[in-house]
Amino acid sequence: MQIATITLMLGGDAGNTVQKFDVTPSEIAVLRVIHGDDAVTEIQPTSNVTRTNRAERQRLMERYGRNQPNGQFSAPAVDMLFPGVAARFYETFDELELDESFFKADTRVSSKPAKPDPLDHDGDGKKGGSLPAAPKSYSAMKKQELLDLAASRGVDVSESDKKDDIVAALQLADEAPAEAGAQTEDDEEDDGIGEIDDNLFK
Repeated sequence: MQIATITLMLGGDAGNTVQKFDVTPSEIAVLRVIHGDDAVTEIQPTSNVTRTNRAERQRLMERYGRNQPNGQFSAPAVDMLFPGVAARFYETFDELELDESFFKADTRVSSKPAKPDPLDHDGDGKKGGSLPAAPKSYSAMKKQELLDLAASRGVDVSESDKKDDIVAALQLADEAPAEAGAQTEDDEEDDGIGEIDDNLFK
């Protein structure tokens, strides 16, 4: 039969939990009778153990049995679920027919933002929408569009008004690295000596 590691809420109290190991499906059924239907959580099957029904009954009786007021030793939850010495005990956790929320999750939610849906073309969070227009190549642009673009980028195209020459100038501007500010005469290195007054020695 299967065994698992579980988290048990004692008396169904979420603030009072213990972890139990090597718990069988039949033991989970007994614990749910004793502590409540929602008391067993984070069920994580670990392996299997070979055990007869009689041996499982004896184990559960010893673990959950108590001396009763009438002087007899018994485990009411075990007797209720598995009456008689020949009762059949659960072999697998599937037999308990528990909701998957009682089992330990395989993965955790990532803090990374979700990847955008490739079918969300316009970025509105829904599938569909129109695809964003691809930028025009220079050759596909009209002459006036090229002139406007050159003016907005500060590219000098005054030498020729031919479309091919305007395109060439824009492409050249794309390839040229940005100059780190041209040095003017006013930017010449200061040697720390001020200008000499020409009238000083007159």
